[in-house]
Amino acid sequence: MILGIGTDILETERMRDAIRRHGERFLNHVFSPDEIARAPVGAARDAYFAARWAAKEAVAKALGTGIGTECAWTDVTVRRGPAGQPLVDLSGTALNTACRRGIRTIHISLSHERNFATAMAIAED
Repeated sequence: MILGIGTDILETERMRDAIRRHGERFLNHVFSPDEIARAPVGAARDAYFAARWAAKEAVAKALGTGIGTECAWTDVTVRRGPAGQPLVDLSGTALNTACRRGIRTIHISLSHERNFATAMAIAED
């Protein structure tokens, strides 16, 4: 049964600007070490981080909390599955929130095109 749905969209330029302004401090605040290590170089880097930002927001919305005390940025990690599909791993407060709400699975979908990145998350029991 579906327990929550979340979606988010972000202009890639906003992510590029945030990285330029705040650098590593920003990246380490929002993204896991694994997400940072797997980031591509060049122009694809901004879209990569923008899509993962959108995914974290979408997951937090699907949890019913948004980003905050019950779901920190780094509690949500986006990785690739064996077939290249996006998967989400929860830890910390986000994992506690999911368990408390009976959420056992979160499906995510990411997309980016030119100036925008978007993500959708569906939380199930």
